[in-house]
Amino acid sequence: MLSLILKPLLKNLDKSTEKPEIPFDTEISLSMIESGCLFVSSNEMATLIIKSSSDQIRLLNNINGITLSFELIERPEFPSLGMHLEINTVSNNKFNYDYFFNTESPEEIALLNRLRHQDSFDVLLFDCEVVNSKQFELGTNDKLELNKLIDKLTK
Repeated sequence: MLSLILKPLLKNLDKSTEKPEIPFDTEISLSMIESGCLFVSSNEMATLIIKSSSDQIRLLNNINGITLSFELIERPEFPSLGMHLEINTVSNNKFNYDYFFNTESPEEIALLNRLRHQDSFDVLLFDCEVVNSKQFELGTNDKLELNKLIDKLTK
């Protein structure tokens, strides 16, 4: 009975996945940032890499849920589609990350199109290597919002 009550609350609770290898060019990009996030293509899917300190990665290993929101930023100097993530941990820590897909980049548009057709995405936790890998479901409302904004981009 308790599982019936808790299941909707924990809908995007992570499932651990195997730690994938990161391509060399992605490792170079990650070495240039102290912390943040980066979407990449991994195994034909859009994958989010979160880079941070070992202490913060340790906290992120206990993710309770992720809340997503999207926004289309239509301006001449850097048109983009922003993805805002709020990550909550079991110990009630909140982490916020933003990633902006460059809508003038064919590679970034390809990532968005992969993401729009996925039911879940992997999150790789990275300090100087992949520490852990988790998988999260994309909720129906998240997919609807993302698809609406991508459709607007392609018109």
